[in-house]
Amino acid sequence: MDSLQKHDRRAYLLAGATSGLISCILLQPFDLVKTPIIYSTIIYNVKEIIAKESIFGLWRGSIPTILRNVPGTALYYSTLSDIRRLFSLRHRISSSSPIQQRSTTSSSLPVLSNIENLIAGMVARGSIGFVMMPITVVKVRYESNLYKYKSIWGALSSIIKTDGIKGLFYGYGATAIKDAPTSGLNVLFYERFKLALQDYSSSLSPTAIHMISGTFAGSMSAFITQPFDMLKTRIQLKPSEYSNMFRGASKVLKEEGFLRFFDGLTLRLGRKTMQNAIGWTLFEALVTWFQEHKINL
Repeated sequence: MDSLQKHDRRAYLLAGATSGLISCILLQPFDLVKTPIIYSTIIYNVKEIIAKESIFGLWRGSIPTILRNVPGTALYYSTLSDIRRLFSLRHRISSSSPIQQRSTTSSSLPVLSNIENLIAGMVARGSIGFVMMPITVVKVRYESNLYKYKSIWGALSSIIKTDGIKGLFYGYGATAIKDAPTSGLNVLFYERFKLALQDYSSSLSPTAIHMISGTFAGSMSAFITQPFDMLKTRIQLKPSEYSNMFRGASKVLKEEGFLRFFDGLTLRLGRKTMQNAIGWTLFEALVTWFQEHKINL
């Protein structure tokens, strides 16, 4: 690996961590309200939290969110860039592919085919999701009103004591089935929108292209995968009732109907859309800045 590749990986890690941190701070209230939405309403949840804990209660769970999202986002973007680099290298070695000859001035990332973008996003998210799964389970339960954990360590200890180490991986199947396609579709839609905007709206700045592309990609990928997100949350909150994704889906369909799979969609769309717009815009801008200034990371 040459020094440029090492430099780029560090830039991707730092850019991803910064993007993840800012997104966590700005969007934590969406996560907190979305987690128990299955069992009550948005307005009731917000009022109850503020009444009991003040307005700052909406940021309860920020620490586990940061512990999960900052390293998770950094590793995700770094892994994604490595996978995309491998695909790009394969094109350069194999033949004069039309993809290889296409370039974009709005990003430092390589331009790949739809299927390559889909695979890169899915593999990156699936692998990093497994590594970060324990803190994800702790985060979901810590935020939920179904549990009364006083601290992150208390939540972790309780889960291990009650369910063993396997309890820290409850819902990984549903999480992977939700997160991997979401990420794959996100990368695919983001790259397609980005190229389309560059081709047909040459007056737009790179920042505007990234923000608009991230917004559309986030909303579309979140909507398509919403049922998996709902099932994943239920499995993590009530593993005794929803032991796996297939049984959970059957139970929800039989007892509550098809529309229940889209519980929390509005909040998730809002959060994912903003998170995607913020994340991609900051990531692209920071990576470009690091590369242009050749910062010694």
